[in-house]
Amino acid sequence: ANWIESMNSVMDDNRMLTLASNERIPLKPHMRMVFEIRDLKHATPATVSRAGILYISTNQGTQWRSLIKSFVKQRTESDEVKVWLQELFDEYLADSLLWLLLNVKQVLPLEDMNIVQSMLYMLELLLTPRNTDTRENLEVVFNYCAVWALGGPLGMSDDGVDFRAMMSDYWTSQWKNVKFPKKGSASTVFDYYLDPKTNDFEPWAKSPYFFSIDYDPATMNMSAITVPTSETCSVAFWMTDLVKKHRPVMLAGPSGTGKTQQVNGILKAMDPSAFLSATINFNFYTTSAVLGNTMCLPLEKKTGTNFGPPGIAHLVYFVDDLNLPEVDKYMTQSAIALLRQQMEYGHIYDMTKLAQNPVKSISKTQVVACMNPGAGSFFINPRLQRWFVTFAIGMPQRASLNVIYDTFLNGHLSRGFADEVLALKDSVIKGAMNLHGEVMQKFRKTAANFHYEFNI
Repeated sequence: ANWIESMNSVMDDNRMLTLASNERIPLKPHMRMVFEIRDLKHATPATVSRAGILYISTNQGTQWRSLIKSFVKQRTESDEVKVWLQELFDEYLADSLLWLLLNVKQVLPLEDMNIVQSMLYMLELLLTPRNTDTRENLEVVFNYCAVWALGGPLGMSDDGVDFRAMMSDYWTSQWKNVKFPKKGSASTVFDYYLDPKTNDFEPWAKSPYFFSIDYDPATMNMSAITVPTSETCSVAFWMTDLVKKHRPVMLAGPSGTGKTQQVNGILKAMDPSAFLSATINFNFYTTSAVLGNTMCLPLEKKTGTNFGPPGIAHLVYFVDDLNLPEVDKYMTQSAIALLRQQMEYGHIYDMTKLAQNPVKSISKTQVVACMNPGAGSFFINPRLQRWFVTFAIGMPQRASLNVIYDTFLNGHLSRGFADEVLALKDSVIKGAMNLHGEVMQKFRKTAANFHYEFNI
């Protein structure tokens, strides 16, 4: 029988749960039951008729407006700055969220609350006494955070439309108080970094996250190196600061775009005395039991039922391929339900100790995740998704690919090869990239040729 059918006798006047063993558990007079559900697809009319249904609409944006009011109220700046902040939210946000809904598609389905929460996390990182001294300075920071919170989860459509470029055009034409630089016709608002010292926009190549690497094949492993490009710099900037603030971050994009490589590079650069990391690779067979055991491996017992990472460091769980676990007939994934429980409540249940105290409190941990929206269950439960600041990772632009290939080929050919060979480097890279582009154009992925996957 469907598990929800067992609740029928609990929800009617009997208030009694009858188990398969014939054991009967009464619901006490002071107890009430509240079901919070996404839909009634798996419930029968018998169950639905026993419950009072309360539908909460999101059309007016009451939820995210309340979240903003709470954020502004808790800020420590002067009352004048708080008024400026609230005015900026009122001016920009409702129209921009409506434009997003009508014109573009995010890499994953995201609720307005999730987008607004991401923006508040970003403002939390960047607001300082230096950039809140005038309304003009505050508006520059506000625009920068709004652009990335609203546009960070945008990528390319299946038919090649660049949603980020559309968002950039909309932003620069709709909101003219803050001028973003425009260098070249293909330039977008996402190509610039806000310098905290001057409060001016600079190209990502001038940010501290952009640097050149001298690749030595004798001592360096190619797969362990992340070559900075303008795309990776922007994600590294946000992700590094968000992880330091213990905020969950998600990178989503097709396979072969370097998501795992980028996360590993960022986590490796963290201070090991403050941040440890543990990688958990999800697959079709990952269940809540498997995940529970894997999560507890790097932890040590603190006191009683309290567990945490060794020493004073925080532990970052890097969950790769988050959406791959099997979807059951109720459209749920047990591993994702457990991960959500741990992130929200800070504990899991030890299924071997149900007779005693099964609670395992896990403290000082946080989650960074990667997923491919074109595989597995395509997206995850919105109750878990809402916690993450999401960034879409697309295929690198040609200029970025050029930087990556040049770094490795130059490091290889400059050690022991004649100058004539080294001079051919640019031609080899150009030829390889042209061939790759031709192959991708000619051999497109179809239902019959689903194995045509040509990534870098």
